[in-house]
Amino acid sequence: MRDRVTAVVQSAVDGLQAGGDLPPGAIEVVLDRPKRADHGDYSTNVALALAKSAKKSPRDVAALIAARLGGEPLLSGVDIAGPGFLNLKVSDALWGEALRDLASGADAFYRPDVGGGQRINVEFVSVNPTGPLHVGHGRSAVIGDVLVRLLGRTGFAADSEYYVNDRGNQVRVLGETLAYRYREVLGLPAQEPTDPNWYRGEYMKGLAQKLVARDGRSHVDRADSDPYFRDHAIDEILGWIREDLRALHIEMKIWTSERALPNVDETLAALGERGLVGTLEDGAKVFKTTTFGDDKDRVLVKKGGELTYLATDIPYHVDKFRRGYDVLIDLWGADHHGGIAPRKWALQALGHDPGKLEVMLFQMVSVLRGGETVVQSKRSGDFVTMREIVDEVGVGAARYFFLLRRADSQLEFDVDLAKKKSLDNPVFYAQYAHARCSSILERALEIDARPAAWSPAIAARLAGGEEWAVLKILAGYPDLLADAARAREPHKLVYFVQEVAQAFQSYYTRLGRTLDDPILPKKSTRVGDWRVAWDWERTGARLLWVSAVRHVLSDALGLLGVDAPDRMDRALGDEEASE
Repeated sequence: MRDRVTAVVQSAVDGLQAGGDLPPGAIEVVLDRPKRADHGDYSTNVALALAKSAKKSPRDVAALIAARLGGEPLLSGVDIAGPGFLNLKVSDALWGEALRDLASGADAFYRPDVGGGQRINVEFVSVNPTGPLHVGHGRSAVIGDVLVRLLGRTGFAADSEYYVNDRGNQVRVLGETLAYRYREVLGLPAQEPTDPNWYRGEYMKGLAQKLVARDGRSHVDRADSDPYFRDHAIDEILGWIREDLRALHIEMKIWTSERALPNVDETLAALGERGLVGTLEDGAKVFKTTTFGDDKDRVLVKKGGELTYLATDIPYHVDKFRRGYDVLIDLWGADHHGGIAPRKWALQALGHDPGKLEVMLFQMVSVLRGGETVVQSKRSGDFVTMREIVDEVGVGAARYFFLLRRADSQLEFDVDLAKKKSLDNPVFYAQYAHARCSSILERALEIDARPAAWSPAIAARLAGGEEWAVLKILAGYPDLLADAARAREPHKLVYFVQEVAQAFQSYYTRLGRTLDDPILPKKSTRVGDWRVAWDWERTGARLLWVSAVRHVLSDALGLLGVDAPDRMDRALGDEEASE
């Protein structure tokens, strides 16, 4: 819809330029949706953008474009507003075609191709394999998964990837923690790990108990630093992580091990050849980020020879480019924002476009139970796991709630609200709108009523009515998909679902109770020759519209990874029971 209207306005501008009424030069027409319905369906500021070069007032330029658009069949009106904005009203015929495409599930409508096959790697979650996924990781997982789905739907070739940080100090301490807990379970003398950040969570005791149950005392002669304990802990915890992600209906396509990166030495040497690696007095090696304006150089290799995250992240991203990806998207916690610039500088130094690395930052999650915030501490091992949330509220509610806010906004996960089977619960509300559509279509069959076959005449029966306002929201679905994918904003899909559900539920309530004009004849009116008097064509048109609402809700909820049930547990409202 938006693309077709944009093309019409662009053609008018191009024609005026070709005819000498406006100066030549590339100008892109951009359409926005006005906040007020009486301002039209779309608005553009193209006249303001052209005014200076045309040496005319913006309103005069707008008048030229409006005159050129006169008689355009896709538009029913063009108004000039304010300093020179053009407000455009789309013809009922074009809205009617949108109804046809929405109800039929037309592939081009539901799959706008804005990606052109561009290959994108989306790396998310990527939690150190040192413990179960907590609720904050769940947010990252859902944001990343829905983004991959959106990109795939809109013509991009997107892959999901989990980067396993299985080298370095944290996994070393993990192994030492398991060794300590292993000896403790066996009742042997055991010394707590010396690192103050050793893993105190109960899950490590469980891991040790499982190891003892399987192998008994066969590992007592191993030193606490023996890589066996580290590798065993990593393997077990990665198994938990995979299962936790599956519980959230997420399957990562690619798993990459930090220890298995093929090009670490080669990449660091390439930075050195460019004069960007320095050696400190204690032997540590640094990436000379001050060359790019940084306030200090960043450590690559610690004085003991241990590589930092930066030292392996640089070759990791280089490797992804070598694998043929055009764009790399990383999803990081907001506290890691300081690491973005050094990675981009390194890619630039190594000949890659730093703009091709996009880092999305997300804020952490607080959990509410009984109106109170649950205190969490990762260091002590006291935190709400992702699996707890999924098991308690269900997959659909968990996924939906994780996307209720922008990624860079704080999120309060209200567990009690997510469990409610009432319209106060936003995911229940959205699912109930879908179930209500299904109920209407099912009950229509009981009186031998069906959605009408689309035709201009059928669409015209709804023009200007309550349904038309909702149709205009539905018709923005492909634009929403394209915009959300290009902006990397999967939460917009939830916002759209909420808007559609709200519009439909409000319509249904007004129609049934206030306007006394139900979609289907109420049971109390089905007497005598009621079939003769009933407007079956209008009913067929409305049922076609209901099927379009249902189709959009089903498709959008599916992209979110949320079920779209045909029936809900909540008791039917009075207005439904009376039909």
